[in-house]
Amino acid sequence: MKWILSISILSLGLTGCLKTRTDVRETEQKQVIQQEVTKLQRTNADVSSRFADVEEDMRNLRGRMEVLEHKDGQGNKEAESAKKFAADQSADANKKILLLQEGLSALEKTVFQLNAEVNGLKAEKAAMVAQASAAQAKAATEAKKGTYELAQESFEQKDWKKAILNYQKYRDENPNGKKFPDATYKMGVSFQELGMKDEAKTFYDELISRFPTSNEAKKAKIRLKGLKK
Repeated sequence: MKWILSISILSLGLTGCLKTRTDVRETEQKQVIQQEVTKLQRTNADVSSRFADVEEDMRNLRGRMEVLEHKDGQGNKEAESAKKFAADQSADANKKILLLQEGLSALEKTVFQLNAEVNGLKAEKAAMVAQASAAQAKAATEAKKGTYELAQESFEQKDWKKAILNYQKYRDENPNGKKFPDATYKMGVSFQELGMKDEAKTFYDELISRFPTSNEAKKAKIRLKGLKK
C-alpha cells in the first residue's frame, strides 16, 4: 500500500542522517590527529639527525684543534692549513646549529598547534558526550511514555512525520484501542499537512468505514470535502 511505503520513507529519513554525519566527523578528526602526529615524528627524527651531525662535527673539530695546537708551535705551513680548516669547520658547525635552532622552533610551534587541536577536540568530545547524555535522558523519559502520548506531543508540536510514525505504532500495538479512531484521524491530518492528499484520504476513508458514528468520522468527512476543493 502506498501509505505504508510513505511511512517507511519517513522513518528512514528521521534515523539515518545524524548518525552518518557524526561518524564522518569522527573519522575526519582521527585522520587530522594522525597526520599531525606523523609530522611531529618526522620533525623529531630530523632534529635528532641534525644533533648527531653537529656532535660528530664538533668531535672532528676538537681533534683538528688538538693537532693544530701541537703543530702551531712548530710554525709550519701545515699548521696554518689546519687552522684554516678548523675555522671553516667552526663556521659550518655554527650554521648547522642555527638550522637546528630553527628546527626546534618549528617543532615547538607544531607541538603548540597540536596541543591546541587536541584540546579543541577534547572540548568538542565533552560537548558531544553531554549531548549524548541529554539525549539518553530524553530517550529514557520518552520510554516511560506510551506511543500514543508521544504521538500527541509530536502532533501538537506540528512534527507531522514523527506524529505519523508514533500514531501508526500505536495502531499496530493496539488494534482495538480506545484511541484508535483518534490516531487514525490525526494520521490523516498529518499527511494532509504534509501535502500528501492521497495518503490523508486513505485514513479518512478508513475511519469513516470502520467508525461511521464516531466524532472523528464526522471530522474526517469535513476534511474530505476540503481535499476535493
